[in-house]
Amino acid sequence: MDLLPWAHTVFSNLKSWLTGTYHGVSKKHLPRYLLEFVYRFNRRWKQLDLFDFVLTASAQAAPMPYRRLTAEPVG
Repeated sequence: MDLLPWAHTVFSNLKSWLTGTYHGVSKKHLPRYLLEFVYRFNRRWKQLDLFDFVLTASAQAAPMPYRRLTAEPVG
């Protein structure tokens, strides 16, 4: 099975999503951008469930100050 066309499609979608969503992308936060893209990509067929899931998760999550958000290693 040739995965190259599929990989090209995924990277093309990633590039379009990044440039269409964010005004600037920093290398420092790139792992977090990629995690968000993977999350959205894996759930692209479950859009109706996504809002309820995000709403519930955000209501139950503890606040995360910017200092902590940028200090945590990702991955």
